[in-house]
Amino acid sequence: MTNSIFEKITNYQKTVVRTYLTYQCLSCLFFTSAVWLYFYRLFITDAQVGILDGLAFGIGLIAEVPSGVLADKFGRGRIARLGLILTGCGFIIQGLGSSIAPFFIGNSITMIGVSLTSGADEALFFAKINFDRNSAQWRKLVTRGSQMRLLGILTATLIGGWLHTINPRLPWILTGIAFLGSALLIWRVNDRDFVKEKLSVGKELKNHFRDIKDGFAQFCSHKFFRYVPLILTVQALFYATSWGLLRMVLLDRFHFDPMAGSVVVALCTLSTVAALSFIHHHAEKISEKLVLSSIAICAAASLLASIADIGAWGSGVILMLFSGESILRPFLSEIFNNLAREEQRATVLSIASFFRVLPYVVLAPIIGALNTNGKLDYFLLVFPALIGGALLFYLSQKKRDALIKSDVLIR
Repeated sequence: MTNSIFEKITNYQKTVVRTYLTYQCLSCLFFTSAVWLYFYRLFITDAQVGILDGLAFGIGLIAEVPSGVLADKFGRGRIARLGLILTGCGFIIQGLGSSIAPFFIGNSITMIGVSLTSGADEALFFAKINFDRNSAQWRKLVTRGSQMRLLGILTATLIGGWLHTINPRLPWILTGIAFLGSALLIWRVNDRDFVKEKLSVGKELKNHFRDIKDGFAQFCSHKFFRYVPLILTVQALFYATSWGLLRMVLLDRFHFDPMAGSVVVALCTLSTVAALSFIHHHAEKISEKLVLSSIAICAAASLLASIADIGAWGSGVILMLFSGESILRPFLSEIFNNLAREEQRATVLSIASFFRVLPYVVLAPIIGALNTNGKLDYFLLVFPALIGGALLFYLSQKKRDALIKSDVLIR
């Protein structure tokens, strides 16, 4: 699987690449993937789940950007490991709970952990492997990493669906153990030694907020800003499907029970692995504009198709939303890692993640309430229009850049 990545790289790079791929699989063993809503429903309603998700994800959102700054300042490896440990503990707390209070505490700890890990782990491996920026090697590696993630999700989803029938708490506890194992795996992977300068509390806070401000300022620049509307709509939709309530709501809408839903997700995973294999082999030939446009159109079409009661055909909707995220990830990862300054790479990646999570804090209660009242169609109609607007903005910016470039060449 890694032969094409191993061409013309050092033995040290090969070792880090293997660690990266193993980490991608281990940190995606979500045994709760297709059954978490059914576990929650044993104790609380969908409307409460929406409020719970919105609050917990909001807490994670607050931690998202500062976590990237902390990673750039104190060590991406240290912050990533701390995040993985917190994530694992959060899952275990939820698995042992029986009411909204432990679910909220566990989910909040999990989301803080995810926020700490998000951006820090990718920036860590990007710097350690240090591929040629003019090659497609990082895009290929992230594509392979996505395949490893999906294989982990596939295995865990099938096992989790089966374990749910034995004891609904087991998938949560095993997921927590998998994250603790991920922290051990990358324990010795560090980017560099960080020597903390002794400053007053006031000075530390001032520098911290300045770094956050500088990170957001980069996304206001033309080279970054064209992607922001797509992150806020397309990536946010994928986030709501992968991490949030939407996938479970759609599986339920298409009349899949917990076991059938696990099988659907597993089949979608296999199909996505095949699609990523094709993209890996043709990475140099596939354009950013084609991928981003195609994925945005498919995402909007998937929501519109969900309005009808299409039953088992809804597996196609799940497939498009599921595969879209995995296909989009390598391209955006390459874009942001290459555009970001070295000293602020984790900060930039965390801000990108912040924009991805931000809409779900509002959408989670809305989706939960609409679904409880049988009015989810409102969301399925409005959100595709927002995706269409984001795509038109991106295409207009790309056209503008092309015209400017052609004028420069003519002169």
